[in-house]
Amino acid sequence: MREEVYNFWHMCDSKFPLNVAMSGISYCDKNYRIERHGQNLFSFEYIIDGSGVLEINSQTVYPQKNDVYILTRDSDHVYYSSEDHPWTKIWIVFYGEFAEFLFQRYLPADTYIVKDCSILSYMNEIINISSASNKSYSDLIDEVSVMLLKIVLHLKNHLEHKVLSAAERIKLCLDVNIENKLDMNDVCMQLGYSKNHMIKLFRETYGITPYAYFRKHKIELAKHYLLNTHLTVNEISVKLNFADQHYFSSTFSDIVGIPPSQYRKNKKN
Repeated sequence: MREEVYNFWHMCDSKFPLNVAMSGISYCDKNYRIERHGQNLFSFEYIIDGSGVLEINSQTVYPQKNDVYILTRDSDHVYYSSEDHPWTKIWIVFYGEFAEFLFQRYLPADTYIVKDCSILSYMNEIINISSASNKSYSDLIDEVSVMLLKIVLHLKNHLEHKVLSAAERIKLCLDVNIENKLDMNDVCMQLGYSKNHMIKLFRETYGITPYAYFRKHKIELAKHYLLNTHLTVNEISVKLNFADQHYFSSTFSDIVGIPPSQYRKNKKN
């Protein structure tokens, strides 16, 4: 693993409203893993490439290319790169009254990931400021404060102007894959949520689990094919990516109360 790190711990001073502890760029490998418990630190980490996992305050998210993950003060967290596609990321660690103000004023509580939100230009500028050899720490703090405000406002606007809620994004993913074979773990990875968190979000909005919704609506589509096409029961089973005709018929019977062949016959009559 290789890192470019700019360390300012020795310059930190409580008289400043903001202190920058470190900034840098990490070219991670499969062994990259960081764990902290209850430290008075904030961090923005932008994923230039790769994927990995962040476990923070009982949530699990999956930051990948073009995502920002956020470490908050006093949080318990551990984060690590995937083995097959490790992160390349650019980051800053900071703390102080100004940091508290930014998070309390502009970002929703318990925001730990912002998907598909490029802040690379801002982060590159922070690295340029950090690497300037002729700059005093006081000047660095002033300039980084401006960049952090820009980052927070960018994140805020991105969160507020996204068209779909989290539950709606999950539903859209299920709907567009209704004819496919879909593993809920793949949905979690794609959207950046843990399975428990995804189920909670979806159930709160739609009153049903994502799996139950997907299963139910796949059968609704099967009804359409039974009534409006000449496809055989087996052909419909294949088209909807069930493991086999027996499993399709069993699932159909569980939800509708009768086998698909009987449903077609009853409706035709």
